[in-house]
Amino acid sequence: MKSVIHNWCCGSDNINKIKSLFYSSLIISSYSNSNSKSNSNNSSYIRFYSKQINTTTTINKTTIYNHKMASFNPLAKIVEPTLDNLVEAGKKIKNGGLVSFPTETVYGLGANALDKDAVLSIFEAKGRPLTDPVIVHIIDSEYAKSLLELTDKQTEIFNLLVGSFWPGPLTIVAKSSSLVPMIVTAQTGYVGVRYPKHDLAQALIAHSGVPIAAPSANRFGHVSPTSAMHVFDDLGHSPITILDTTTAYQAPCKIGIESTVLKIVSDTDLVILRKGGVSERSLRQLFVNRTDINISSINKTVSNTTNEGQEAPGQLLTHYAPDIQTYILNTCSSSSSSNNSSSSSSKSLDSSSSNNNSNNNSISLKECVYIDFGGELDFKLKSQCLAYRDLSEKSDIEEAANQLFSVLRWSESVENAKIILLPDFRKQSLSHLDSDAIFDRIFRAASGKLAQINFDTNEIHF
Repeated sequence: MKSVIHNWCCGSDNINKIKSLFYSSLIISSYSNSNSKSNSNNSSYIRFYSKQINTTTTINKTTIYNHKMASFNPLAKIVEPTLDNLVEAGKKIKNGGLVSFPTETVYGLGANALDKDAVLSIFEAKGRPLTDPVIVHIIDSEYAKSLLELTDKQTEIFNLLVGSFWPGPLTIVAKSSSLVPMIVTAQTGYVGVRYPKHDLAQALIAHSGVPIAAPSANRFGHVSPTSAMHVFDDLGHSPITILDTTTAYQAPCKIGIESTVLKIVSDTDLVILRKGGVSERSLRQLFVNRTDINISSINKTVSNTTNEGQEAPGQLLTHYAPDIQTYILNTCSSSSSSNNSSSSSSKSLDSSSSNNNSNNNSISLKECVYIDFGGELDFKLKSQCLAYRDLSEKSDIEEAANQLFSVLRWSESVENAKIILLPDFRKQSLSHLDSDAIFDRIFRAASGKLAQINFDTNEIHF
């Protein structure tokens, strides 16, 4: 198999030199941000799974960076999705290896869901705590039932859901069968299953002949990946085969954010654990004439130091986070009102996430990257920002969701940027939009922290 990287370098007299420079630039961007830029989202320490001590532990990011820069040798490879490469990737999955693949939501990091050691390697590669479950991807709804323990009534509900939303960005959580290793469920005994709506993902599952357990293919807690290069940037140190896309297949990550996670709690109760590619409105509409079915939704924010197994991924307060400080731009003010409103505006949406600095800190707008939506930021302020992007100039939620993660990754790479500012979809002017899913990602990317602009001084207060 020829990797894409090799193809890019063909024809050069200095292939090895080009590769070396290329890999070095990726690793610097992947690891050095934790040292060169302030990071209040993830702090200077991270939690990761250690095979040697069989637990989740904590390590200083500087230690990781120094070790990686001293001994890093890229083990991952990006390959084109030829038939031969797909066959090889399928064999690799079946035999316990790791393959990253595109879906309609984000890139996944896949392993044989029935092999507990293979699944464990996902946690090791990502630095993912064992308290965070992984979703199982399948291409047969009947087979999916063999992974679940459902009553007759729950089977009826399951069939209604898959008939309307599969293949697609809906993960259905239910009690797991004995086929599913407990590591997949974060020891909760409940597993999420999904039939992805992407032809390359479906082809990989078919060639592997097994269900594929796959979270997002990124460093745990970092911005989710929507391209093969994002995966390599984060996980190039692991022996992963990364499937790129070509015009022969669908474009990757068209939706751009993760799937909706819906749990079948009982014969009568469903709960939305994570909002995503299928809207709450669509789910409620499916059961609009079923008075015997109740649908509720929770917006859970869990401490990143929790030791409790979670029912669904994406529950932690800090998630999808860039490598520099990130805030939600809550309000704009003048000098006369900033002192009065700063304290209240720096409170988070949830008491568990009120982690703004108690001091009245400020920074020039010229040191900030602003990510806008629909041109909400005042025109005069746009020119004052160090860098500016609009998720959707025409205020299209689907376009914004598609762009969010790639723009977040761009923003953390802007030279001299100290803070990233994100739009607040709770504004009255945006209240008519179905923005819950995208704002969930924005909220967690910022760890719920808020900031405001002072019009008079062009300063950010946080």
